[in-house]
Amino acid sequence: MKRPRATLIMVLAVAAALAACTFQAGANGPNKMSYVVVPHPDDEIQAWSLIENSTGNYKVFIVLNRGEQTFYCGSPGYDEGTGEIPPDPWPQGKWTPSCESARTNSFFGFMEAMARTDSALPASFTYAGVKGPFDSLGTQVCRFDDGDCVSDLTAEVWTSHVAAVVWFNLGDGDVTADEVKWAITTVRDNRTALGINDTLRNHNLIGAGYWNGTYPGCSDYAHADHGAMHEALWNTDFDVGYQAAPTCKNDPNVTRIEEVTYEHFHDAFEISGNTRVGWHPVHYGWLLSGDPGYWPGDYESQDIEFHRIQHFWIRFR
Repeated sequence: MKRPRATLIMVLAVAAALAACTFQAGANGPNKMSYVVVPHPDDEIQAWSLIENSTGNYKVFIVLNRGEQTFYCGSPGYDEGTGEIPPDPWPQGKWTPSCESARTNSFFGFMEAMARTDSALPASFTYAGVKGPFDSLGTQVCRFDDGDCVSDLTAEVWTSHVAAVVWFNLGDGDVTADEVKWAITTVRDNRTALGINDTLRNHNLIGAGYWNGTYPGCSDYAHADHGAMHEALWNTDFDVGYQAAPTCKNDPNVTRIEEVTYEHFHDAFEISGNTRVGWHPVHYGWLLSGDPGYWPGDYESQDIEFHRIQHFWIRFR
């Protein structure tokens, strides 16, 4: 039996609307928002098990500083002929624009390389410019670039269809828990101003920064910036879903254990003889010299900072 023309048009219109809704709901794209707080560019892998293959999550990487205080901005540990990519531009010392740019470029090089086997990451980001300044919300926002306090209430933004990066400049080694709270709150409440999708529901807040200065049997890494991030996520409910941060396996607060897939951990850390194959030593190898001259990945334990089996405490479920 033939459908009346008006009925057929209505059916087609409804079908098109349903298809559009399905796309927006995440069948072909993200349907919820994950905030990923990264203390320094190269820490992002420390919570990778919670974000890999997460095509339903639009990920906003909130990077807290430029890593501009590293010794290796004055004396890069680049090992020529090993597969490492040299810093670009060649950094001219701590706290310099060239150092900041080299750290930024290494971060995006690593992220975009990992996207080759993970469709939850973009093959490339689009630079959206400097946003702000934003309200300080009564917080002392201050970094010390080898001298006086510099207060920077702006952020640089990069976007894509599956992820964005909001990059603050809060000072390498200078980050406080109050500044972490300010950065997270600023991103959460200013998605439109930042050029980030403001229609997706908030799903979770992940701290991509391992911290352990207390428990034996794990890598002892008690960097102050990581500690500030842990303090902020532990004590403050940002009302964006559950909050998580990576810790030692012997931390009694551990309630979730996740493993980075072998495929992606190989992608990140594989070494063949003296050749850097994994994207972490390829892009970040210049941040270490000596033996082995790169940050290795620990496949089965927590003897070193970057490990595949990741343990998290969870707050505000």
